[in-house]
Amino acid sequence: MSGQSQVDLLKRLLHYVETRTTAMADAPWRNDVSVYTRPERLAEEQRVLFRHHPLLMGFASEWAAPGTFRTDDFAGVPILVVRGRDGKLRAFLNVCRHRGAKVAQGSGNARLFSCPYHAWTYDLSGKVTGIPDERCFPEVRPERSSLAELPLCEKHSLVWVIPTAAADGSTDFDIDPWLSGLGPELASFEFGSWAFYDKRVIPETMNWKLVVDTFNEGYHIGFLHRDSLRDVLHGNITDFEAFGLNHRLTFPRKKLQRLKEEPEESWELMWNTTLVYSLFPNTVLLVQGDHVELARVFPCEGRTDRAVMDLGLYVPKAPETDEERTHWDKNMQLVLDVVTGEDFPTGRSIQLGLTSGAQTHLVYGRNEPAMIHYHQSMQAALGLASVGSQQAAE
Repeated sequence: MSGQSQVDLLKRLLHYVETRTTAMADAPWRNDVSVYTRPERLAEEQRVLFRHHPLLMGFASEWAAPGTFRTDDFAGVPILVVRGRDGKLRAFLNVCRHRGAKVAQGSGNARLFSCPYHAWTYDLSGKVTGIPDERCFPEVRPERSSLAELPLCEKHSLVWVIPTAAADGSTDFDIDPWLSGLGPELASFEFGSWAFYDKRVIPETMNWKLVVDTFNEGYHIGFLHRDSLRDVLHGNITDFEAFGLNHRLTFPRKKLQRLKEEPEESWELMWNTTLVYSLFPNTVLLVQGDHVELARVFPCEGRTDRAVMDLGLYVPKAPETDEERTHWDKNMQLVLDVVTGEDFPTGRSIQLGLTSGAQTHLVYGRNEPAMIHYHQSMQAALGLASVGSQQAAE
């Protein structure tokens, strides 16, 4: 984001704070409760969104050196992402071409991958390099010469993978058309130099979209978080901007008004706000001044009321002292206390309420434009006729 764009955004937030207003949608919008409860809807989301849309895997810095790899099963298929000796980052289905076992587990650095079942081996480019007693498999190596490769894009210091092999065999794609103009803004943070610090995998008993909804509005901050965030963020005040199916939601910090006493050329967006980027369909990137939180949310167990959040903490540089580690540990604990201690218990109660028959629709107010945009984007991506409206509902 350019310096002038940052100043313009901060001015909008100052105006909202001073006038006690916020970014507004044109009208309230009602969303059918079935989008959170119908198994058929979940199956379609998994088929379309989690198989054919790019999913953010992490910061490119996580795969800095050749041989660095990480496995990921959250999308419902086993994925292996590895940096080759040629420096290229590749993604594969983590499936041995013999009997289908995983060839890698967890993360680390490897020279090659060997299936634990029968020791078929693969190099970092996915090529089969060894088949024990290969005389028993005549003509098999040419038929299945490598792991099945998936389309991957490494751009703006981030990594995306489409979890289905391309019909034309292509293994590269450009994320920018999917970002709809947001790419340069993400690139401006220069995440390539940031370091991964910590990660938590958090299972939840609610629909995966309710987990994402947690980050899509600031209306609740002054109430649900009145003790934890009262001195940090203004409640019910946000700036909203859409980028195709994605969006940015900006929360002003309480210290924002100090900027009026400072020259505009010294204004810093990151230190005076919390920036929340919704990267469709399932990723929330939170820029918090001196660190970044990356929340990737997935349905699981094939159930409408089961989800998992993969939460990562990234810092400007790897800590070198106990004092630095303590600082980042406290930041991770704060987000866990707020999100898992306050937001998620409320989300669980919502999930129960959705199945009670109390109402057929949820209503999102004009002061919740990101909620409206996210769920309208969901309908568009799924090619569904509107199941929400701006009309009266039960």
